[in-house]
Amino acid sequence: MNNTQFHQLVAIVGKHYGVAPDRILSKIHKQYATAPRNIVATLWSRAATLSDTAKLIGWKSTQQVCHARSRVEVLSQMPCHAHRLRAILAELEREIPWLVATDALESANPQKDATDEERGAGEK
Repeated sequence: MNNTQFHQLVAIVGKHYGVAPDRILSKIHKQYATAPRNIVATLWSRAATLSDTAKLIGWKSTQQVCHARSRVEVLSQMPCHAHRLRAILAELEREIPWLVATDALESANPQKDATDEERGAGEK
């Protein structure tokens, strides 16, 4: 884990949301950068401490990271965001595989849910 990989994560998320990396990390928080910022915080906080994540994003409190995690859980249930989240995770598997090996954003992957349902149907 290093700052270079953090900035690579910010760039990947920004690309999928059409938001420049400097806007995601800006101290002036605009609504269009909220979802990408929350996604970055959620993904990075799975591998780093809440405190380190908050500092890198420019937040004063670890509570903001916790709120970002819950917000991303809600976003992952929305089709327009779930599609982007799947694309982000696919790119991260190629670029920063250790970050995707964590359980971040599992609910954005409907293939996992389908597999679980198929297993349940076969066990009956």
